[in-house]
Amino acid sequence: LVNLDKNGCMLQGYDCVAMFTMPDATIKGKQEFESEYQGAKYWFSTAENKAMFDADPAKYAPLYGGFCAVAVTEGNLRPIQVWTHTITEGHLVVNHNAKAKSLWEHRSGKKLKKAEKNWPTVSQKEPKYDIIHSGETQESLSNTSYEGPKQ
Repeated sequence: LVNLDKNGCMLQGYDCVAMFTMPDATIKGKQEFESEYQGAKYWFSTAENKAMFDADPAKYAPLYGGFCAVAVTEGNLRPIQVWTHTITEGHLVVNHNAKAKSLWEHRSGKKLKKAEKNWPTVSQKEPKYDIIHSGETQESLSNTSYEGPKQ
């Protein structure tokens, strides 16, 4: 089960390797640097980042199919905002919004264990969001930030 955008991309086409090498940045990948892993396309900002991913995709791919990690701890699927990415115990996780990111970071070790326990069941769900507000889509979320819609 993977959380893909309309292009079939994980993380809305953002570079997951850069999330490790430059954790405070969110860098859009380019289609010219594309890899595939477990049914998802991954776009990278550089050929070097693509090569790093290709050498060990499991190291860089987000946990829980790229769905909101906090939602997985609750047994749900929820869309994400890419800027919420964080590295927990060497793994990339993403969340729905600033509140979910804060909840995750507050007790990330405990949350990681809970999400790992829930993921086998959650991953069998139909690939749709359990929790979504009226009019909200993965694409509409990618166009917003903690402060509100991008200008």
